[in-house]
Amino acid sequence: MPNVHYTPKIVTTYLQKCKLTTIMDIQGSVHKASRQRLSSDERQREIVAAVLALARERGPDAITTQAIADRIGVTQGAIFRHFPHKEAIWMAVFAWVRESLGTLLATAVAQRQSPLAKIEAAFFAHVAFIATNPGVPRVLFHELQYPGDSPVRAEVQAMIAGYRERLTALFTEARTAGELPAALDTALAPVLFIGAVQGLVIESALAGNEEAMMARAQQMFPLLVHGYRGPQEA
Repeated sequence: MPNVHYTPKIVTTYLQKCKLTTIMDIQGSVHKASRQRLSSDERQREIVAAVLALARERGPDAITTQAIADRIGVTQGAIFRHFPHKEAIWMAVFAWVRESLGTLLATAVAQRQSPLAKIEAAFFAHVAFIATNPGVPRVLFHELQYPGDSPVRAEVQAMIAGYRERLTALFTEARTAGELPAALDTALAPVLFIGAVQGLVIESALAGNEEAMMARAQQMFPLLVHGYRGPQEA
């Protein structure tokens, strides 16, 4: 059975080390920010955190620069002193997601020895990241549901493509080590991996309970491995 007790600690440690604001502590940061002057980098991180918090509460379509300003206790004009336009805010949000999730996964994978254990660590780290930042999948799905090209959409597509490449490498390593079948399609395996996470996201959104995602992930991962291994010879 998978061991996921380490995952929340990894998430918390990484976020604290990088001084990244999440939706869980943004309420406190708003009051602190109103009493002190923040550096440009700190204010930008706060704006990104506010966007993700608002995405969870009301959906990306309803996020305006005024709503962001109200959330962190500044004027709308102050938002544009840190970002030239709204598109730049979205670019910063997805850059934060790419960097944060990428570093978190690298940290989780580095703590495991076997290739399959690394895949397990990546799965639980991904789920824990989403449970900690439930606004992330909402802004991702929102951006991808509209046709056409834009710098923001290109950023999201590049992020997803890079993530799939990392997963493909892990599945290839596990196949080479004999932990997964030689016939496994390592290009399709990440699709099932990501789809499983998305299923947990949808389920938690419907239930309004992101905290249950980790427990459900524990139940799901053995099913994933069973699917990857395919029918067993009698």
